[in-house]
Amino acid sequence: MQAQYAFARGAMAVRPIAPAELSGLADEFPGYEFATQQTWDGTAIIATRRGGCAQPGLYAVVTDDPDEMRRALLEQETAQLAG
Repeated sequence: MQAQYAFARGAMAVRPIAPAELSGLADEFPGYEFATQQTWDGTAIIATRRGGCAQPGLYAVVTDDPDEMRRALLEQETAQLAG
């Protein structure tokens, strides 16, 4: 089984990631753990699936945009339901 990763890179957000944004993502996607990581360009949001890569589907998403994170995880959920 091969783990799937999504790395998104758009224009770097100049604003910091608010804790409420992480809490909102965690409430919306309880199967993932969310964290932030300081990068050379600013702050990245990291979503890692609970239970590791033993399950099929997306394992981790790294982006600097909470909306992009949400889109990637929603696309994955939709694909799994259709699969």
